[in-house]
Amino acid sequence: MASRHHRPRRTTAVAALAAAALALPAVTACSQARAAADCGALAKDVQRDVGNLRRTIADDSKDPQSGQEFIDRINRDLGEVTRRTGADTDSDGESPVKDAIGEVTAAVDDIQDSVGDGERPDVTALSKAAGALTTACTKG
Repeated sequence: MASRHHRPRRTTAVAALAAAALALPAVTACSQARAAADCGALAKDVQRDVGNLRRTIADDSKDPQSGQEFIDRINRDLGEVTRRTGADTDSDGESPVKDAIGEVTAAVDDIQDSVGDGERPDVTALSKAAGALTTACTKG
């Protein structure tokens, strides 16, 4: 009789371990899906801020500093994309999201250089880079 009581416990333990093993990939997949959704949402925020920056620069051509609020927002959103996707630009390995973040960062740097030089910045490269970020985020 002792063996009869022992088997159900072993069966229960094996079933619990099997369930945990099956759940782990689902949790990982869910986490990756959430990171992709966060990336996509933040990429749309960057796109919106680029559009606002473009309009601000066009509307107030006498003050190149007028778009700084949107530059700050873009930089903040890039930091969030990097953090949420694990696309740390200092780490080894390439990914489309990491590459796109680098493109947006370089374009923002160019705009800040133009503003610092008192010039009216060209937002074309930033618009293209923001589009590349949106594409990279949606492709995962």
